[in-house]
Amino acid sequence: MVTAILDAQGYRTEMAPPGPDAGVDIIAGQGAMGFESPRLVVQVKSGDQRLDVSTLRELHGVMSRFNAQQGLLVSWGGFKDTLRREARPLYFQIRLWDARDVVNALLQYYDRLPEDLRAELPLKRIWTLVLEE
Repeated sequence: MVTAILDAQGYRTEMAPPGPDAGVDIIAGQGAMGFESPRLVVQVKSGDQRLDVSTLRELHGVMSRFNAQQGLLVSWGGFKDTLRREARPLYFQIRLWDARDVVNALLQYYDRLPEDLRAELPLKRIWTLVLEE
């Protein structure tokens, strides 16, 4: 799903093959071939545990090995406060996505997602009247 969202945002992506991924699940770049900046490495954790700083440090370390200017750390279970504090000075290098961020991105780019993914997640836009108090 994260790969599809990044594709919808205009990135060219490549997912790591099954097995050990050297700390990177997705590599992404802009442009027709994916060579243009920003170049991005992504680590995705789908468990329900909140991540600690070791995962952030690992991602930060592999960014240079992949020649990536930016990183994205995705955790469905969220992040411990210690990780969030350590990530703050890295704001222009690494972004954090928790479950809410993934859902928000999914909703924002839903119309651009592949048809097979939309078939698995059939959503329908509903307009509703908001009464002002």
